[in-house]
Amino acid sequence: MDRHDPDVNPANWDDDNPVEALHERLTDRYADHPDADILRDRIKSHLQTFWEAFSTVYGDSAQSAEWAIRAIDAAVSGYEDRNDELRVLDRERARNPDWFQQPDHIAYMAYVDLFAGDLDSVREKIPYLKELGVTYLHLMPLLEPRNGQSDGGYAVKDYRSVDPDLGTMEDLRKLAADLREENILLSLDFVMNHTAREHEWAQAARAGEERFEDFYLTFEDRTKPDQYEETVPEVFPDFAPGNFTYNEAMDRWVWTSFYDFQWDLDYSNPDVFVQLLRELLFVANIGTDSLRLDAVPFLWKEMGTDCRNLPEAHWILRAYRALVRIAAPGVLFKAEAIVSPEETIKYLGTGGHEGQECEIAYGAPLMAHAWHALAREDARLLSHAMAELPATPESATWLNYVRCHDDIGWGLDNGDVRAALGRDPTAERRFCADFYAGDTTDSYAEGYRFQVEEATGEARTSGTMAALTGLQRARIEGDSEDVDMAIRRGLLLHSVVYAMKGMPLLYSGIEIGQRNDFSYLADPMKADDNRWVHRPSFDWDAARKRTEDNTVEQRLFDGIAALSDARKGLTPVHAQAQERILDIGPAEIFVVERVYDGERMLAIANFSAEPQAVPLEGLTDVWTDSGLTNILDDETGIFADRRVFLAPYEYRWFQPEPRFESGEPVSTTLAVDVETDWGEEVYLTGSLDALGSFDPDDAVPMNAEDYPTWTTEIDVPNGTYFEFEWIKKRDETVTEWSPGRYGAKAGEGMTLSGLDRP
Repeated sequence: MDRHDPDVNPANWDDDNPVEALHERLTDRYADHPDADILRDRIKSHLQTFWEAFSTVYGDSAQSAEWAIRAIDAAVSGYEDRNDELRVLDRERARNPDWFQQPDHIAYMAYVDLFAGDLDSVREKIPYLKELGVTYLHLMPLLEPRNGQSDGGYAVKDYRSVDPDLGTMEDLRKLAADLREENILLSLDFVMNHTAREHEWAQAARAGEERFEDFYLTFEDRTKPDQYEETVPEVFPDFAPGNFTYNEAMDRWVWTSFYDFQWDLDYSNPDVFVQLLRELLFVANIGTDSLRLDAVPFLWKEMGTDCRNLPEAHWILRAYRALVRIAAPGVLFKAEAIVSPEETIKYLGTGGHEGQECEIAYGAPLMAHAWHALAREDARLLSHAMAELPATPESATWLNYVRCHDDIGWGLDNGDVRAALGRDPTAERRFCADFYAGDTTDSYAEGYRFQVEEATGEARTSGTMAALTGLQRARIEGDSEDVDMAIRRGLLLHSVVYAMKGMPLLYSGIEIGQRNDFSYLADPMKADDNRWVHRPSFDWDAARKRTEDNTVEQRLFDGIAALSDARKGLTPVHAQAQERILDIGPAEIFVVERVYDGERMLAIANFSAEPQAVPLEGLTDVWTDSGLTNILDDETGIFADRRVFLAPYEYRWFQPEPRFESGEPVSTTLAVDVETDWGEEVYLTGSLDALGSFDPDDAVPMNAEDYPTWTTEIDVPNGTYFEFEWIKKRDETVTEWSPGRYGAKAGEGMTLSGLDRP
């Protein structure tokens, strides 16, 4: 519907009661709208939040009120452009506000061209995604970029066109509809901080059109840019130094936070705010369920600051969130804010603004600390950092991931490192970069340093999961044992990601163990950016091996798919579930308890290449006085020694089974390899009555028929896990105890050796 441009007379503007004054004007403005009742209810629900945010940034004058009305007009236009199917979804989601926090959600991110070639071909890959349990597909930047170098598509030339190499806008709409039919959410990038210099607004600014000159941050000389540079860090100091670029056509310096072809928008101009809203709603109405808001920490600039995470950036997001809830309340906001945990959490809405910003943010702290734990084989810093994270707002969730398209930034907090490890934080971050670049003596990794800080030696890390876990090297060298350990490492990391608060996110190719791809070196536009090493074209030939038993691809794919399947309907991993990091085991062990709606889950992960035993004594009675069901294999048992034993890099998810009782005794053969001197015999002892309750006098004798393998057979109640040790005796006198304990299971015998004694 056409609406006249708002005209608010300052003399008649009630700035003492602005929300009420605006509400009256808007009610009259949309009184004849076919959906006046819906609009009236939505505007009433969100006007207060919108005006508080908008006026904080743009003032509360009559002129600001005019811009506010223009913004709401844009929201109403977005509502009008929304098709009936999307409006039905909006209503359903409004009735179930935790719809995106359900346990079943599994996310997958991919570049369209690298994953499938084009948008039409992505539609053909939907069955593959469903095999993995995917319910949320994030397609990396696909709107029309500038020609040539485009920062991986983040230099947008036109928000309303698709990259012609990938298809058309109609192809994208068809894909969105197909995904919706299969109950898969679609997430698309929306670049908020900047446009390509080829965007029509930037072109108009270069041509001297005054309105669009005010869309960008430009300066007539270097005076102010030099002042800003004193406090504003560089994003890419290696290959895009500085924050300003001289434009000859304008004879002005343009703010370019990222690359010289990406011009930062000036959000102090309300015209920019309104026009970006129109573009955002256009993308939402394609059928997008989630908008990844790119570079949101950079939205506001202020002299004397680092121009990151400023309060105005949050007010702008709150204003947008309120407006999109008027137009398209079923669309989620996802913050691309890879900053400190204290800053990241603010983008989810805190300090009385819960539910007013983004619903989703990236769990980068979990990712970085998990990789640190793997390198050190020490989970103490991971446990400490996760326990110290600010509380997640109930209305929000995280996207937790092992790898993504970006580098790994080693955001290990100085205080956390000192408190958990007693080490120098700079040295610890440098160790991570060194280890994953393969530059420590015990490293199995083949990653690369990215953006090295010369002063400290710190760096970020590039590389695929396969390269960083040692899988790449092991496969090249043909070492089956190393391949096995590397697969275990990759699945261990995913088990933690899947267990923690949030939605697990898989990066395309990780599920089949794709290796580093060096083809980018032949492309001059990519060669200087080694992050392209972990952005390979998807290997569909390798993916077909996922159905072949014991291939790397089958083991990884099925292991990840099993985690996806385990989350289905698993109440304790709801995003609103309580999350308690528990310090109950050795340093190598990470333990988290999730509790929601009366149900519990205990996830245990061994970050070590050695077997570990985790004592249960420090847990509540619900875990120590009942059987434990391993969710991942649906087996229930009792740990007779009240310790859960784990193989190298093993993980288990438990739920308590209070009514479980051990079954009938089953014959269990135990065998150990022990060399003896003349006259020595080997006996077994353990906590079970059948093994003498660790009393050497009641130990069970073993048979040496297959020396040096000694065997014995005992009856153990079915469903019982137990520990034992061997002893040597000569003339009924103990001459030696085994160096450690063994773990065993009724009916199966020994499953693990090398456990420490309690």
